Amino acid sequence: MQTALDKIGVICKVLEFSSSTRIASDAASNIDCAIFKIIKSLVFKIKSTEKPILVLASGSNKVNEKQIKFHV
Repeated sequence: MQTALDKIGVICKVLEFSSSTRIASDAASNIDCAIFKIIKSLVFKIKSTEKPILVLASGSNKVNEKQIKFHV
């Protein structure tokens, strides 16, 4: 990931952790920050087109999958 970001000129540092960051609360604990500062990314596949959709949400929010279909 870091190499791909570097190639397109994105200045950032990708961090890897030995402990889980699968859920927002784990990620927040790993970097000692509030959960609302974590952005979680969820990828869904649209049934009719088979195309993916990326949903970004604050770590403290839940994503209502049924509502997503009304916005695509």
